[in-house]
Parts: sequence; structure tokens; C-alpha cells
Amino acid sequence: MTLDEKMAKLVCELEYVIGSECYNPNSYDGWNDIEGCDFRYPVCINCDMDTELKVRGHAQPKKPEYVKSLKYKFGSNHLFIGIGIINVLQYLEDRYGIDFNELERKTTD
Repeated sequence: MTLDEKMAKLVCELEYVIGSECYNPNSYDGWNDIEGCDFRYPVCINCDMDTELKVRGHAQPKKPEYVKSLKYKFGSNHLFIGIGIINVLQYLEDRYGIDFNELERKTTD
């Protein structure tokens, strides 16, 4: 798998889906009197080699290789979600003989 612009966009779209599945059962929304809230977990991304940006919406890296820097911070723990998604896509390619780059070339935005 080649990490080009289309693949970087796919990784960011998959990250957004995953990051949107957070839930805190101990939270409380006082305005609506609701206990337990869903939320979009923020993802951190290096927008250049020295600057890290926290994003709650869709991450849009300046360069395709920056998707490797996508991570969630849980206190002192970091989950590199960008690398994880790339590894899952590579695993699926190897296992099922598919080519995500080719599939993305056929996809129109």
C-alpha cells in the first residue's frame, strides 16, 4: 500500500468514524438533564514537524505522511491511531489480496 493523498484521506475518514464512538457514562449534561454523553474524541496531529494540533473534526494533514502522527492521548498513554489504521489496511490487503490504492483511484469524491 502506498500512502498517497487519497489513502491519507481514507485513513482520516476512518479515524473520524472511530473517534466519534466515545461515550462517558459518568458525564452529565445539565442543560438537557442527560446522564452519559457521546462525544467526538479529539485526535492530535503534527501539522509540521514541530507543531501538534488537537482536532475534534476531520483531520486534514498537509502531507500524506503526517497521518502517521495521528494519535489519541489518554493521560500519559498515546494510541497512534493513524499507524494502527494503516496497519489494518495493509493486513486486509495481504489477507484478501485487495489493493486499497486501486480502489481509491476508482472512487470519486
